[in-house]
Amino acid sequence: MTAWRTAVRRHSRKAMHWAIVGAALGYLAWRIPGFVGEVAGSGTQLAQLRWGWLGLAVGCSVAALGVYGELHRQLLLVGGARLSVPTVQGINIVENAVSSTVPVVGGAGALAYAIDQLRRRNVDAALASWSVLVAGLVDMITLVALGALALGLAHRVPLPAGLLAALLVVLVACGGWGVLTHPAVLRRGLHGLLEAAGRIPLGCPTCRSRRSQRLEQSAARLATRLALLRPGIRWLGLFGLAVVSWLLDYVTLTAVIVAVGPAVPWAVAAVGFLVVQASIALQVLPGGAGLAETGLLGVLVTAGVAPGPAAASVLVYRAISWLGLSLLGWAIYGVWIHTSPGRHHRHVADLSAPQPSAD
Repeated sequence: MTAWRTAVRRHSRKAMHWAIVGAALGYLAWRIPGFVGEVAGSGTQLAQLRWGWLGLAVGCSVAALGVYGELHRQLLLVGGARLSVPTVQGINIVENAVSSTVPVVGGAGALAYAIDQLRRRNVDAALASWSVLVAGLVDMITLVALGALALGLAHRVPLPAGLLAALLVVLVACGGWGVLTHPAVLRRGLHGLLEAAGRIPLGCPTCRSRRSQRLEQSAARLATRLALLRPGIRWLGLFGLAVVSWLLDYVTLTAVIVAVGPAVPWAVAAVGFLVVQASIALQVLPGGAGLAETGLLGVLVTAGVAPGPAAASVLVYRAISWLGLSLLGWAIYGVWIHTSPGRHHRHVADLSAPQPSAD
């Protein structure tokens, strides 16, 4: 009976994997014909592509995702998990594909996938969740700070306001993390929450007391674990990796624009890039489909770029940074469905034990 249940779970998991793949590929199949039609309409512009610049764009796009993967790997190293570079990069590329192409639940599904893959490679559940969430948080904070700074330098907002906003984002992020990783502060905050929850009249008084004790113990363990996961001086390197990743992504867009041919000031490309990233963050459709293209096209046309070259630039950029990377991720996903994670990954499993200082 146990073997039968195990087999059923294994086949159910594989069926669920293929259902996810089918949903994502179906979404891509729905979107690609529109891209193909628009590309055909921009044939004159695309026939004059500068292939050297196009190659630079492709390289920068892949490198941007790779640098983000290295950011994630460095966070794992803080907790003592030493996974190989190809393993972390593969998880990162697939996570990006899930987030960019799976309708409705892509963002949550991408996080769940990354955490699950790390757990399968013997990474502690707390560290797996922490590394995935913090990597995304560092990336988002960096983008907001860089965006504020870029808008100030581009004179879209007053320069002092842009500089102040970027500085405040960094200071609030650092201060918030410093507070959250202080054991005493964490315990007090969690104690207050648990005390309030214990006053909810659910169950008998004895049951509530026991539940409160269990939760207090869990809160103490959580506070201790989070306090141990402190990158220290590595924060500079982590934010540096995030900066490099976003700059490479921005260079991808500028290289595409140069490859197509229209002359666009850096400030215009920066605003267009931020519009694309905001469209992706809204998650109205996976990968910001529709909104990202429309927003970037509007920025370029408003800046004086002719509609033909502007449309061609948008199509090529999105084909590289969205469709191309997504297809690569699903190819890796399809291969990994048929393979089992290796058992040779070294990991310090007990996070409650003292860890080497990251400083």
